[in-house]
Amino acid sequence: GLIGTQNIKTQEQKQIALILTTGFFMGVFIPTYQVTADSLFLNRMGDQLNRAFLIAGALGILTTAIFSFFQNWIKFTTLVLSSVILILVFTFGAYLLLHFASEKWHNTYIFALYCMSGPITAILLLSFWGVFGRLFNFRQSKRIIGWIDTGQLIAAILATLIIIPFSSQIIEDTSNYLLLCCISILIVSVLLISISSSFEISKNDPREFGQTVRKETQLHRLLGDKYIRAMGLLLLISMVTLMFGQYAFQELVRVQYPDERELTTFNSFFTGAVYALSLIMQTFVNNRIISGYGLRISLFILPIVVGVFAFGSVMAGVFLGYDKAFAGSAFIYFFLFVAVSRLFNWTLRDSLENPVFKLFFIPLDGRLRFNIQSKIEGLVNESARFIAGVFIFAFAYIPFFEIIHIPALILILVGLYFVFVNKLYHGYRTKIRDKLES
Repeated sequence: GLIGTQNIKTQEQKQIALILTTGFFMGVFIPTYQVTADSLFLNRMGDQLNRAFLIAGALGILTTAIFSFFQNWIKFTTLVLSSVILILVFTFGAYLLLHFASEKWHNTYIFALYCMSGPITAILLLSFWGVFGRLFNFRQSKRIIGWIDTGQLIAAILATLIIIPFSSQIIEDTSNYLLLCCISILIVSVLLISISSSFEISKNDPREFGQTVRKETQLHRLLGDKYIRAMGLLLLISMVTLMFGQYAFQELVRVQYPDERELTTFNSFFTGAVYALSLIMQTFVNNRIISGYGLRISLFILPIVVGVFAFGSVMAGVFLGYDKAFAGSAFIYFFLFVAVSRLFNWTLRDSLENPVFKLFFIPLDGRLRFNIQSKIEGLVNESARFIAGVFIFAFAYIPFFEIIHIPALILILVGLYFVFVNKLYHGYRTKIRDKLES
């Protein structure tokens, strides 16, 4: 018996080492790709930002819908490997085209790179956490999950606070960072092949689920459930708030940093600050908030903080000016408020809201939970991104619309946030009570 237990331990250690390393290189890929795509796009095609938001939203729905569809028909590991290899081909293709193809097409490739940033991140996260959830049981997951998050964050911090800024002397052309993306995603593919060939992966074959699970987790069925609908609505408000903040921020960044290399370095430091703050939150703050104040208060923190800075943005814009051409040096105050609002919105959403939100899936039926979670976190999330994109696209056609209206709209969204957090929390308590009674 002892040798058997020892074998289980060493196998578990090997699994943890592999998934940690996979997480690490994914943690290098995602922010490096984001910084590169954002900087190239904002510098060369920033005036098309509202169109890009719309198209990125549509692509997000398309990619997660395709991913969801295949999840019902092919092995999960096959799906994940195909996705990761497609991402590698896309990224390397973009690098080659930007370096060797005729210049008149460059803007098209940069537009595609930028629009695929959200969808690629969504697919990678669905893939990674899907493999993770199938590789470890619930008890193991709880023990390991903190390490994995930490590994990903440290990788992201290395890429954005050290590699990109300090290589600025050697690497003049931002698009060269796509090579770093290719190398890291190539390593991810090799590690995933190794994981899927060495270990037993539970719920890997969609045939294990059977017809009932598929029927019960059809989208219209899910949205008929009041509790799941409340989750979806909160996610919608959260995502639209995040996207509005990103749009205002990126509109201002391209005005503030017209030089491509300066823009890349600023974007990199900014992204790095988000990951560094997330790391601090996850290590020292999260558990205290969740255990000390409970789930509802934990979800109130993001809207309160974002609301305060959105209010500050409106005030700075009204009294000091929000247009660099007119406001001159006072523009920096509006820019700073919008930037800090974006910083906290992104950080708190990644490091506090998402982990807390995952806990709301626990009272759901165990057989259906995987499918429901991938539908909500995948499809609903991306639909919300698309809805935000439609709004942002429409704003361009409203003659009196100014950038200062975005933080004002965020204040309205913050109000809705409170309503939907309360709704979800009451649903959660009812679900738990029903579960205990049955």
